[in-house]
Amino acid sequence: MEIKSIQRLYIFFGLLFLANTALLVTVSISGRGSLKGYEFVMFGISIMTFCIAYIYPQFKDNDERSKRIKEKGMFFSYFFILGYSIILMGLFQFKVIHLNGYQTICLVVSLIIMTVFLSFVVLSKRY
Repeated sequence: MEIKSIQRLYIFFGLLFLANTALLVTVSISGRGSLKGYEFVMFGISIMTFCIAYIYPQFKDNDERSKRIKEKGMFFSYFFILGYSIILMGLFQFKVIHLNGYQTICLVVSLIIMTVFLSFVVLSKRY
């Protein structure tokens, strides 16, 4: 398959995941009044597919540039994840937000997914 068709496929799946996220949010809010948690993960996956669609041509060839982008992206993501953890601990400590364990894990997982892939996009523009 050529690069453009693969990118279109990723964009299609990203739109599909985004529509699924919108449906899940609508059903959760109308039925229960609050989000369950898996909506965060679905949104993170939709962002991930859009990012993969953008960086696929650069990552297709596993050359030195793509390895450097992956390496730096994971390095920067580590510090952002530490920052998220510290902020969430503070928000829980001072009772600013009230989430159960499942919602918290889903939020952290979606933040990790989005941070890693968005850092790849930012670094692919830089390097």
